[in-house]
Amino acid sequence: MLKHYIVHFFRSVQRQKLFSFINLLGLTAGITSALLIFQYAQHEFSYDTFHHDAENIYRVNQTFIWGENNDNEFASTGPGVAYAVKEELPEVKLMSSIHTPGDQLISYTNSKKEVVTFDQTNILAADSNFFQLFNFPLVKGDPASALRQANTIVMTEKTAQKYFGDEDPIGKQVRMGTGEQQQTFEVTGVVKDLPSNTYLQFEMLVSMTSYPVIKRLYWSWVWTQLETYVLLDPSASVAQVREKLKAIPAKHAEATLQRVMNMSYADYVKSGKKWELFLQPLTGIHLPSKVVYNRLANDGNMVIMYSLVGAAIFIILLSCVNFMNLSTAQFTKRMKEVSVRKILGLSRASLSVGYFMEAFIFCLIAFAVSLALIQVLMPAFNLLVGRELHFSLLNNPNLLIALGVLLFAMSLISGSYPAIFLSAFNPIQAMKGKLNTGSEGKTFRNALVVFQFTISIALISCTAVVFQQLSFVAEKDLGFDRENLIVLSHGERIADAQDMVAATENIPGILSASMSTSVPPNVWGGDKFTAEGMSDRTFPLNFTSADENYIPTLKVKLAFGRNFSKETPGDASRVILNETAVSQIGWALDESVIGKKIQLPGSDVFFEVIGVVKDYNYWTLGNPIEPMAIFHLKNDQLFGGGTKQYLVARVEGKTAKGWENTITQLESLYKKKAGDFPFEYTFVDQAFANTFKGESNFAKTLTAMASLCILIASLGLLGMIVYALEQKTKEIGIRKVSGASVTDILLLISKGYSLLIVIAFIIGAPLSYWLMTKWLQSFEYHITPSIYIYIGAGVGTLLTALAITSYHSVKAALLNPVDVLKDE
Repeated sequence: MLKHYIVHFFRSVQRQKLFSFINLLGLTAGITSALLIFQYAQHEFSYDTFHHDAENIYRVNQTFIWGENNDNEFASTGPGVAYAVKEELPEVKLMSSIHTPGDQLISYTNSKKEVVTFDQTNILAADSNFFQLFNFPLVKGDPASALRQANTIVMTEKTAQKYFGDEDPIGKQVRMGTGEQQQTFEVTGVVKDLPSNTYLQFEMLVSMTSYPVIKRLYWSWVWTQLETYVLLDPSASVAQVREKLKAIPAKHAEATLQRVMNMSYADYVKSGKKWELFLQPLTGIHLPSKVVYNRLANDGNMVIMYSLVGAAIFIILLSCVNFMNLSTAQFTKRMKEVSVRKILGLSRASLSVGYFMEAFIFCLIAFAVSLALIQVLMPAFNLLVGRELHFSLLNNPNLLIALGVLLFAMSLISGSYPAIFLSAFNPIQAMKGKLNTGSEGKTFRNALVVFQFTISIALISCTAVVFQQLSFVAEKDLGFDRENLIVLSHGERIADAQDMVAATENIPGILSASMSTSVPPNVWGGDKFTAEGMSDRTFPLNFTSADENYIPTLKVKLAFGRNFSKETPGDASRVILNETAVSQIGWALDESVIGKKIQLPGSDVFFEVIGVVKDYNYWTLGNPIEPMAIFHLKNDQLFGGGTKQYLVARVEGKTAKGWENTITQLESLYKKKAGDFPFEYTFVDQAFANTFKGESNFAKTLTAMASLCILIASLGLLGMIVYALEQKTKEIGIRKVSGASVTDILLLISKGYSLLIVIAFIIGAPLSYWLMTKWLQSFEYHITPSIYIYIGAGVGTLLTALAITSYHSVKAALLNPVDVLKDE
């Protein structure tokens, strides 16, 4: 019986080459895109699921206390939070914190007495129980004691190989830091290279006890430099734990508020502010259900993932719809064949199985072609989504199961309606030519065409809106000029920073240069301040420290007052605020703010305001502009601004060769001033672009999806029109004899399908608008989708469909009516 189905399949393909090709192409496109998206989605949803107790591990987040009227969560907490949680929650079996000390200079003297130096990134500090909580297996060393002592380090295999080659790294000593801050650390463990699907990416782990400041600040809730994770007892109620968390800030944050801000927790809440603690599942950190600010890694985007998965499902449905459409369209051609088989005794069930087998074989062939295509397309797809995925059926049982389910589902969907429709008619009536084949099948086919083009138009519109939004954020005025700004890392390694700035400005083509502790969009300094007229109330203030050249180099605009001046030594204890900070304090936004002072609560440290800059985006465009201050680089009264410094230089517009020359000269100068330290640089505009890298990849992927949808829908329409022309050949001949022109015939053929596309537009455009409105709400600054996007999508789809099908329509209209009607 199986042989019979296979033989019948190939005979059918031989008779209907065009329809078979369209079916195969559509199914292949659908399967290829679905498997690629499944591989990507499986990777994204698998983050940190490999830990032994992953389902019971949570991160403790808090309110974003450094913003105003900002309901998003903040993953960084103070040491006091960990102490309070440990004391108040008996449901916590294990708790471990990590710290982000930042990049460090690491040096090592090898067996040849050569000093090997690396600028090491991805360094974390961790509690001694880190390996008890997380499943990162050590290949060398004892996980229980590797991080117990101060000045100990655990490296990944790849990092250990980089430093020590094939030598045993255990017991080796390295130097971390520069100058007087340099310390010696002993390697006590080597951890297996981390998988890509973990939020906790690191190359080195330093023992937390190496940073005594953390223990000294055990009471602090505002030194937000830790991420704290808890392992809950499996029998614990997460809902009850969340309820208990609500009471902890009122009880334990009070001491910090009194000590730092001179106010009670009740007064803090009365002022309209919040300070809450939250539990976030470890497995949900990469794809959070809401915005959570964190310092370790860029989150994925749940909306984007659902959008891509949804697009892949719709492409699969479009492929199946094509199969159903073309199968039912060929009903009259196959009617007599099926009638003879039914008269000869073939049951309706056997006929239905035959159609299912035909769909299954089509899908099976499409799967084989797709597997080959995926191997070719995977490198390009990895570039598109920014991952290093590997497609392997043998090593991925979930993918193998998904493949089987997809094959069965597609065969079932593709073959369902043809099996029912083509096996239910009366064979005697069909043989006599008395069977009505028109209305029911045509209505269903038209509905499927509308469905196909609805999805196509919606996806095209969504893609256009995404690109318009990305273009908007790329071109939006940030309040400063981000173009042609180059940033050199590790200015703190230069003995005389101002001498370096002056020498940099002497390089041909460099217009100005400045030294600062941070450069947009990476500004992390912050503290609580009070000000004149605030009656001991405090407000969060983000800040950077910079020299006199910072504002002119970035081209930030002054609203009132003046910039720092080299001729005024007293400016070292003065400050420049942004407009939002002035408004937050409650001062009038005019010249009257000049001379007023802000203060560190609970201290006698005051800073006189000498200027106000217009608001500028010092974070990404995904965040609102918060209160911001620029302190002088020589100010030594601040805590929390970090020790790192950056040199930012504005370069005149150059050719590629000009940029190369400038960077070469900068490197030469840096080596001269900083010695053998590594030379690293970035560009401000590229840093802003990277903050929307996920959205940019989404736009590119969505473009590919939309292109596939319109291709599949147009192929289906092509098949439908070719079939319709075969049925209307004699009608066209009669109309031509009656005087109809080629244009009349073309309009006759295309008007019905044009109406279907118009109906699809009426459904698809509002659907796209609703979806994109939801997506745009995740941006602090966003566009209002233009109506021309939707009109363009509809008109473009219509013209594409007409262009694809016009050839066959014109060809039919140009037939000689004599040849068509000679047998009548």
